[in-house]
This record gives sequence, structure tokens and C-alpha cells, in this order.
Amino acid sequence: MMRYLVALLLLVVSFHAQASEVLWKRLQTEPNLVVLMRHAQVGEGNSRVWDPSGRCQGERMLTEEGKTYARKLGEEFRKRQITPVVICSPMCRTRDTANLAFGSAVTDPDLREIGSAQASQKHAFRDKAKQLLLKHRGAKPVVFVSHRPNIDTLALEVVATDELLVGRIGGDGEIEVLGRIRSQPQ
Repeated sequence: MMRYLVALLLLVVSFHAQASEVLWKRLQTEPNLVVLMRHAQVGEGNSRVWDPSGRCQGERMLTEEGKTYARKLGEEFRKRQITPVVICSPMCRTRDTANLAFGSAVTDPDLREIGSAQASQKHAFRDKAKQLLLKHRGAKPVVFVSHRPNIDTLALEVVATDELLVGRIGGDGEIEVLGRIRSQPQ
């Protein structure tokens, strides 16, 4: 019985690895794709605090593990020769993730983390995100570094910290989810 369970587990792991490779290949070749990802691991603090001055006063910051993860994720993209357009929230944890992984990013105050009860902020985020996705869709994939509630709003999918949600940007800015890449860079 144990042998069968181990064999089944290996089969599942193999299937997920193959599915991830298919998505990586699509990112290399297909137009109008987006990768939605959460910022890397952060330390303690209030997730809603944002310092608009850019000095990160009171904001949650990346841990050393988070910084290492972001760098390695960027290496994973470079290894596959994928040079995306990067869009991110203006909050320090997302900016730092984007900068460590990819070097730079487009940002806007309306892309900051939203609260589920804040309807006006949610609408402003959604409008700005769709506007930027439409502006930057094309031959290069877009990487959108954000926060869980924001990604939930855009894709209607919950994404884990170590997942990349891959989708296609439609002509109306809506995202059609194609799959997930388990992102555990070596």
C-alpha cells in the first residue's frame, strides 16, 4: 500500500512540474500574458500601513528570506530569457520584490493593498490595474507584483506566496487564468 501511495505522489509531483514547464514556455512565446504574484515574505507589522513618501516608515518590509526569494525568482526568469514588463503596488514590500527580481517596475498609488470593505479603493485599484495591463500587454509578458486581496479582485483566484498565477490579458483588461507555476527557485 505504501509503495502505491509513494508512486501516486511522484506522479502528482511530475504532473505539476510538467504543467509548470508548459506555462514557462507559453510565457516565452505567447503575447498578452500576465503573471500575477504576491510580494515575497515579510516581517511583522500592519499590512495596511503605506508611507507615500517612499521611505517605508511603518510599512512591513521583506525578510532576508524574502529578499533571497525575490532575487532567485528574477534569476529564474532570466534563465528562461523572459524579460517582462513589471507593474507593482507602491508599497515597499512589493516595490522591493519587483526591484530585487526584475530591476524596476511601473507603479501607481491606486495599486496599493486594498481592504475588502473599501469599495471606492477597490474600484480605483481595479480601474488602474486594467488600464496598466492594457497599456503594457503585447509581445512581452507582464509581471504584476501585488497583494493577495488585489490579486483576488483581478483574477477571482487566491494565490499563495510561492505561486505565480499565469493568465491572458483580454482586450477589455480582464484576465483569463491559464494556470499556476509553483515558484520555488533554487
